[in-house]
Amino acid sequence: MLPKTHIVLGLVFSILIYFIFHLNLLQVSLIFLASIFIDVDHYLFYLFRKKDMNLKKAYFWHKGMPKNHKPIAHILHTIEFLTLVMLSAYFWQGFLFILIGLLFHSIFDILELMYDERPGTREFFLIRYLITDKDKYF
Repeated sequence: MLPKTHIVLGLVFSILIYFIFHLNLLQVSLIFLASIFIDVDHYLFYLFRKKDMNLKKAYFWHKGMPKNHKPIAHILHTIEFLTLVMLSAYFWQGFLFILIGLLFHSIFDILELMYDERPGTREFFLIRYLITDKDKYF
């Protein structure tokens, strides 16, 4: 999903959450920012893969990937990272709102992958990515 779509969806979701649950501005901001900045791992993947820091090139590189490319492990989208954020909520309540934003973002990513018929193009388990033969991954 394109960044602008995540921004619009995250903004609408955050506004709805604000009015429905009467959260404060910090809590709603954490949800909104987490729903967008989870995608920083796309840039990090490009950075380590191509050894290039150009954000514009990273955007177009990801956008130009073939529909059925090998799976990619975007670290912030993995179950392990989401679990770490969830456990961190026991120490600071703000992580709960970050988790809500991350999950909201992830749901739309999964729906897009299913709609585009490319469910195998993202690895959701970092452990499996690390222990599997690298020829099977991007």
